[in-house]
This record gives sequence, structure tokens and C-alpha cells, in this order.
Amino acid sequence: MANGKFLNTLLNTINNIQQENQANPNEETADPSVFDLLRGKVQELDERNRNKQVARGEEPVSVLDLIRNGIEHVKDRNSADPNVKTAPEAIYDRIKQRIDERPQRRAGKGLKRIIKEYNLDVSRLSPQALEQIQSKYLNDHKRLNQQYAQAINQLIQSNR
Repeated sequence: MANGKFLNTLLNTINNIQQENQANPNEETADPSVFDLLRGKVQELDERNRNKQVARGEEPVSVLDLIRNGIEHVKDRNSADPNVKTAPEAIYDRIKQRIDERPQRRAGKGLKRIIKEYNLDVSRLSPQALEQIQSKYLNDHKRLNQQYAQAINQLIQSNR
């Protein structure tokens, strides 16, 4: 992944969500094997990334997107397995939400920098308007990063 710290944070997130799930009497307790699958998928993606097996395709994919796809894979595998009770949807949602917090914090910081740099008075904007702007900023930033990743990938392919 990006670094060992992010991997540890993600694995800790999965562990914390498992503990929260087990402690919550209002939520159905998921089978422990679901969390083992999630941890295994994250470690598999980390291993593939360290071995440079992730971004060799036509279009590069961000590590966060790979993780989200991996979570969806585990979710699909869990619902298809007749021997393991399907985990509540909320578990997968909480993991994805925590994964998305990092880019959202970055987007918030980027917007604050823009507001400060251009001396913008946003005091009259509603929190919802600021959230919409942050969401657009995040999507635009993701799209721009994807374009650069594709351009770099094309250069790599042409230099082989």
C-alpha cells in the first residue's frame, strides 16, 4: 500500500469494527471468518502492491479503489457462501466509510488552503453548501490524479 502505517491503520480499523460488532447488542454479530477474509484481502492487496503486480494493466487503479473493490469481493463471497451467515451490510459500510475519511480530510485541508489563499469569506455559506463544494473538490481531485496516473502509465508502457 502507500506505506506500512496505512496498512496497520486499515487492519486496526477492521479489528475495531469487529469488536464494535461483537459488543453491539442491536446489531447481528458477523461470523469471525468475514473479518478474517477482510484482513486477508487487505494483506493480499498489500503483497501484490509490494510486488508491483497492481498497476500493470491498461488503466491504473488507486490503492483506495483496490481496497474498496476488495471489500466488495469479500462481501459478495460472504453472501454467496451458504456455510457462513451473511454479515450485516453496516459492517462493510463502516469499513468503507473509514477508508474514505482520509481523502475527505485531505480535501477539507485543500479547500481551507484555497479559501485562505484567495481570501474567500465563506461565513454565509451553509454547511451543506460547503459539503457539496468539498465533494466536488474531492471528485475533481480524484479525476485529475487518475488522468496523471494514466499519462504516467502510458509513458511507462511506451518505454518498455
